[in-house]
Amino acid sequence: MRTFMFSLLTLVTFAFAAPVTFAQSADEAAVAKAVELLRLAMFARDPKGYAALISENVSYGHSAGRIENKQEFIKASLANPSVMKSLTFTDQTIQVDGTHAIVRNTYNGVSERDGKTTNTKIGVLMVWANEGGTWRLYARQAFRL
Repeated sequence: MRTFMFSLLTLVTFAFAAPVTFAQSADEAAVAKAVELLRLAMFARDPKGYAALISENVSYGHSAGRIENKQEFIKASLANPSVMKSLTFTDQTIQVDGTHAIVRNTYNGVSERDGKTTNTKIGVLMVWANEGGTWRLYARQAFRL
């Protein structure tokens, strides 16, 4: 009996201590890939990457309250004199519902301008839309943490 209780306790302990992972659906994986490609385009300030990943109808909201359309966002991004040193998205969740997906994550960026380093950590909510078989950013709103 004692061995049985010890085995049961051990099993329960490992069951609750083990990390839980869920398989991504094909759509969730495609959205995750699109988000990663956007992160890479943001880091490299790649206008072709932006053009391919951002919807013509995007509403791009910054944490300071500024709202931009696609052309305004690309123009401002390319004109930014800061040099991006690192950019990661953490704590990401993806929910797909048909042709739309909601992505939440934390934007962690380090940039440098005139010898001064700036760390940026903001929360981000994005809505992605499947436009003709391609996931494109449809709306984004950042907020201060």
